[in-house]
Amino acid sequence: MKLKLTALLIIATTTLTCTSGVQQNSVQKNPAPENSRYPFLYSSSDALFMSWLVKEHDQNTLQFAKFNTNGWSSPQTIATDSAWFVNWADFPSIVAHNGNPIAAHWLNKREGGPYAYDVNISMTTPGNDWRAPIVPHLDSTATEHGFVSMVPWDESTILAVWLDGRRTANRSENDYYNIEKAMTLRGAFITTDGEVKETFLIDEAVCDCCQTSLVRTQKGAIVAYRNRTDKEIRDIKISRFDGKAWSNPQLVHQDDWKIGACPVNGPSIVAENNMIAVAWHTGANNSPTAKAAISTDQALNFSEPIVLNNDTSIGRLDAVLHNEQLYVSWIEETPNKPVLRLKSINSEGQLINDLIIDEVEKSRKTGFPRMARYQDNLIFAWTKPDSATTSIITKRVPLADL
Repeated sequence: MKLKLTALLIIATTTLTCTSGVQQNSVQKNPAPENSRYPFLYSSSDALFMSWLVKEHDQNTLQFAKFNTNGWSSPQTIATDSAWFVNWADFPSIVAHNGNPIAAHWLNKREGGPYAYDVNISMTTPGNDWRAPIVPHLDSTATEHGFVSMVPWDESTILAVWLDGRRTANRSENDYYNIEKAMTLRGAFITTDGEVKETFLIDEAVCDCCQTSLVRTQKGAIVAYRNRTDKEIRDIKISRFDGKAWSNPQLVHQDDWKIGACPVNGPSIVAENNMIAVAWHTGANNSPTAKAAISTDQALNFSEPIVLNNDTSIGRLDAVLHNEQLYVSWIEETPNKPVLRLKSINSEGQLINDLIIDEVEKSRKTGFPRMARYQDNLIFAWTKPDSATTSIITKRVPLADL
């Protein structure tokens, strides 16, 4: 396999130098101000949306901007508060429909414990204002609710899934390994008027704090997540949604990763026509590995895993599928400094290209680098921590170079 070096176009504040020594040209400053962190990317029609958090004193503000052929828009504020639960791995998001924002989410603390918080989802109005947030889960327990994924269902409805801790209420440390008190995976339809139309229980036992990933398909939607068994096996499963019910969860691959705690490393699922792909991190056999698997029958069956990195993966994967080519990014250790790496894979599972995007910090302050396609480019975003502040780095890689 050939390691390809290509020019990277930066949508960032300054010109950066990466370990590959590739010349990089500044294109445009992204609009996230100083003290911004934890970006999220979402591509819709001919526009790309990025949301992020800005911290000022004890106040957190959720902002977003839109990128199109005219460049970045000015940042707009969705909501601001001092009572939010802010976490490096469980970050806010935004989704759009037909090139316009439709919903955003964040986490709000509630009384009852240090890890008691609710999902808050705000929908847009016809005038693109943001409505008062709603809580999609109706249990009212002082437990963890988070790791949300959302997709537009139609012009007035979104489908959301989240990790739901209602069964962990009053769970002691001794009860942690009681599978009947495990975190659950749940979902709901939510209208733009803020109505929770229908709720679903998808899986009764899942990993406590690994990200979920939700994608629309030709036949409905599919969610990927890290499951949990009574033997503490924590492998990746998917469930398919046909618009009415969720299928019985099925393994993407049997890694047999036994770990008595949450690794905080969720999967990424992407879809294009009949092709579905899942990328994930596993620590099975004491070998930190980045993997991907492909399905060509709407996720009824998956290929044997494609090993992207077999011993130095830190994880934090993201994926994009375009023209039957899969692009997977992740953070990995190198002899010098951790890097954000990208590999492309064809529909037959063959590795096509291998690229280092940039050096990154592996600390929690870096968060989870995000990747999305905008027209004929891949866009990357992550948090750059400095000694006193944070900033958001965004980069663009032309697909023609891959």
